[in-house]
Amino acid sequence: MSTLDAPDPASPALPDDSRPDLDHLGRRLLLPAVLGLLALVGLTVFADAKDLAASLKSFDPALLAPVLGLSLVNYVLRFVRWQMYLSALGVSLPLGRSLAVFLVGFVLSVTPGKAGELGKAWLVRQLGGGPARRVVPAVLAERVTDLLGVVLLLAVGALPFPGGRWIALGGVACVLAASGLLTWRRGALAVLHAVGRLPLIRRFVHHFEEMYDLLRTLVSPRLMAAGLALSAVAWGAEAVGFLVVARDYAPQMGLFASLFDYAASTLAGALSMLPGGLLASEGTLAALLGAQGLNAADAASATLIIRVATLWFAVALGLLALPWVLRKVRKKKNQTG
Repeated sequence: MSTLDAPDPASPALPDDSRPDLDHLGRRLLLPAVLGLLALVGLTVFADAKDLAASLKSFDPALLAPVLGLSLVNYVLRFVRWQMYLSALGVSLPLGRSLAVFLVGFVLSVTPGKAGELGKAWLVRQLGGGPARRVVPAVLAERVTDLLGVVLLLAVGALPFPGGRWIALGGVACVLAASGLLTWRRGALAVLHAVGRLPLIRRFVHHFEEMYDLLRTLVSPRLMAAGLALSAVAWGAEAVGFLVVARDYAPQMGLFASLFDYAASTLAGALSMLPGGLLASEGTLAALLGAQGLNAADAASATLIIRVATLWFAVALGLLALPWVLRKVRKKKNQTG
């Protein structure tokens, strides 16, 4: 549940002469910090402060090692996908620099406005990887395959629930249909034009078309299948990490239920369009755990722990990489200025 966000149609592409406001990034992190605090307050009210504190204290801290390790598996697999996309686009960037940009993307993904993840494309340019516009499709492909991978996990996780087979079939059908549509330009544009007749969508249609034209570079059947597979396994690793946390409170928790809960909360956060899915993901996950029999304190505690071990762990790694990236960017600016 780290940094999955739906693509923002209001910011379709990053021109080569634009840049994210990295110099004021600390100010832009105030909003996610406030949202994170509100999520904490909400869970505290939901569970009662004393009960939540007691539940957090009862958690076995030794379990954090495998949970964080599974989060790292998520990041490694997504970095492999990032490298795969850069290679397909003909972008050559030293591995260390590419990894630094990828990690800083975790910070950019929770910031509002133009400092979002499309800023990764500008950073690649600044570090010698070529025009920013060439890299934008990689960022878009990441978000699309993340969304589809999470939907696939949601479908698998639904199997044990009443009517789960139909939900699973529907989810898999949606993933296959979306994948097929993305690889079929005429069909994709026909759908965009049809949707564009809706009053609330009409003003965004040209942005969606621009996003699709950029994305087409990376939606060949081979790349689509590879990206989707890496995404599903990556987010599945974090779902297993959630299972480790949840079983400390509810030993009867099964793998399918954890896949469903984690994927549903991640998808809710992405569709909310809030930075990092804050508030939406926490509320959805705590509510699902409560509906499955956990008391309010344990549900809130499990939610807080997994969010720290996924979203905030990713942001922390990005903040560690940020000073090195900023130094490189400023050094190049001084050399060319």
